[in-house]
Amino acid sequence: MPDTFTYYAILDDQTTPAQPIGLVRRREFADGGFADEGLHRDLNWHRTPAIVEWEHGNFPDELMMVSEEEAERIIERFRERWVGNAQA
Repeated sequence: MPDTFTYYAILDDQTTPAQPIGLVRRREFADGGFADEGLHRDLNWHRTPAIVEWEHGNFPDELMMVSEEEAERIIERFRERWVGNAQA
């Protein structure tokens, strides 16, 4: 059985699921373990405690589950914003 991913948009009181301030995902391994990762400006996934903190009420922003397709759209918007700004 392959690993599965659950994606979450990070929302504050001024953002929407279509335009979140960040994106995190939970990668669940076939053996039952998991790793939480956040998308960074280098467009790579890095470990993060954000989902666990949110689950325990210790995260300042809200997480909203999004589909893999929506996560891909969000990643593309971040790519345009982050890479576009780096080249300017």
